[in-house]
Amino acid sequence: MLIETHSHLNDKAFNADRKEVIERAAGLGVLKIVEIACAPGEWAQGEELAAAFPDKVRCAFGAHPEYTKTLTPELMSALDSFMAKPCALALGEVGLDYWWDMGTREEQLALLEAQLPLCAKFSKPAVFHARNGKTPLQNAYADLLEALKKWSYRPAGKFRGVLHCFSGSWADARAGLDLGLLLGVNGTFTYKKNEGLRETVRKAGLDNIVLETDCPYLPPQSARGKRNDPSFIPEIAAMVATHLGTGNSQVADKTTANAFELFGQF
Repeated sequence: MLIETHSHLNDKAFNADRKEVIERAAGLGVLKIVEIACAPGEWAQGEELAAAFPDKVRCAFGAHPEYTKTLTPELMSALDSFMAKPCALALGEVGLDYWWDMGTREEQLALLEAQLPLCAKFSKPAVFHARNGKTPLQNAYADLLEALKKWSYRPAGKFRGVLHCFSGSWADARAGLDLGLLLGVNGTFTYKKNEGLRETVRKAGLDNIVLETDCPYLPPQSARGKRNDPSFIPEIAAMVATHLGTGNSQVADKTTANAFELFGQF
């Protein structure tokens, strides 16, 4: 069994074949999917997708940093309501993005810090987004991890959240692991020029990773330029197994166990 911990299946890229995509992934052993509803307009869609596939799909609800300037008190109240839904597994994706013009560092941190109390309120972990800017001074990982030192959420289990689509340094990874965060490993792990990421994941080890696609974005090397979807999780798992010197079944078993430890059984 494999778990897809980060998908955007409500993206319009799947309007023509969403059901078929989910069923194809299940046929390949990807039996559980976490849908990331990280825009106010996606929250109800996420709940509907989970209702349509009750044995396969659950959701994270949150406001991506691109909503720094637009998340009103009314929308924050609505987010609170969605976090209380039975289909809600986590807050997310939330965090910092310095690559695009999404607001100042202070504005993005304010949005993040406004949402983090929902984790303690609902006893749910968080899915974190971090993307560095175009200069070394625009270090989203450093700012996010520093902010999380004040995060009050303490889970019953081992993990507090996941650094989705991890692309930072080993120092960033180590700091995240020390804070109780997993690393999200996706198709970027397979890219030819990403040896640095592969080395970081080797150092982190199977105990500290989960698998994801971030579909419809970031397909693995074999499908560059094409739409990504959860059926690529086995390929990502196989590449992880190769580079960590272990078997496919061990990767499947451990990353699934990690996902359940993070999100709970679903």
